[in-house]
Amino acid sequence: MKKRLIICFLFLGLLNISLKGQDILSGEKIVAEEESVSTPFFSAIVGWTFPQGDMLKSYKSFMHLGANLGWKTYSNWVWMVEFGFGFGSDNAKEKDEILSNMMTSPNDGFVISSEGSDAGVVAFNRNLSIGVKVGKLFTLSSKRPNSGILFQVGGGFLQHQIIYQSTLEIAKQLEGDYAYLYDRQKRGFSLSVFLGYMHLGRENFTNFYAGIEINQAWTFLTREYQINYNDSYNRVFNDRTITIKAGWLFPFYGRKADKEYYY
Repeated sequence: MKKRLIICFLFLGLLNISLKGQDILSGEKIVAEEESVSTPFFSAIVGWTFPQGDMLKSYKSFMHLGANLGWKTYSNWVWMVEFGFGFGSDNAKEKDEILSNMMTSPNDGFVISSEGSDAGVVAFNRNLSIGVKVGKLFTLSSKRPNSGILFQVGGGFLQHQIIYQSTLEIAKQLEGDYAYLYDRQKRGFSLSVFLGYMHLGRENFTNFYAGIEINQAWTFLTREYQINYNDSYNRVFNDRTITIKAGWLFPFYGRKADKEYYY
C-alpha cells in the first residue's frame, strides 16, 4: 500500500513538472503587471501652426517640425528640452507692401532681375525656437500607469523672419546682406501651454503624444533699419501661435519595464 502511494505521488510530481515544461517550450508566459516607469526619451515632432496676434498680420499658417529630449519620472512628471523649426510656402502677407518700391507693377509681383528681365519673388516665414517644458501626466486607467492626459507649461525663445526667394531669374537686390533690409526679423522670450494625450507602453515603436500648444512670445526687431517700415523700432510685438502637433516617442527603457515571469 505504501509503495502504491509513493508511486502515485511520484507520478503526479513528474506530471506537474512535465506540464510546466510544456508551457515554457510552447512560449506561454505570464507578463508582469505594467508599472509606472522612469525613463528618458527622444521624440520627433510634426505639426501645423496658426499665427495669432501680431504674427497673424505677417504670416498665413505654416508647418512645424521639431525634436525634444525628455524624462518621465515614476511620479509621472514629464520634463522636456524642445527645439522647433517652422516654415511656410509663399505665406508672407507683407511681401507686396515691403517690396513695393522695387516691383515693376503693384499687381504683377515681379522685380527687375540682374539680367534686366522680370524675376518673380516668393516669400515665406522661417521660425526657430528652443524651450524647456515641465508637466504632469494624469493617468486614466490603473492598467496603464504611463499613459494619460498630459499638461505642460514651458518657457524659451522664439525668432522669426521673412525669407525671400527669386524665381525665373536672380534678383540681386534680395540676395546676401541686402535681404536683411526686408526680412523683419524679430526675437524674444516666449511662454507655452500644452494639453494632449501621451501613450507610453512596452513597445518602443508605438509610443506617441498629441495635442494642442498655445505659445505667447514678446518679440523685438533685431535690425537697426528696415525698408518700408513705418512702425517704432522699440515696439514690443505680441506674437501668438496655436499649434496642433504630434510626437513619435522613443523611450530608453531599462530592464524593469520589460520584465517577464515564467511559470
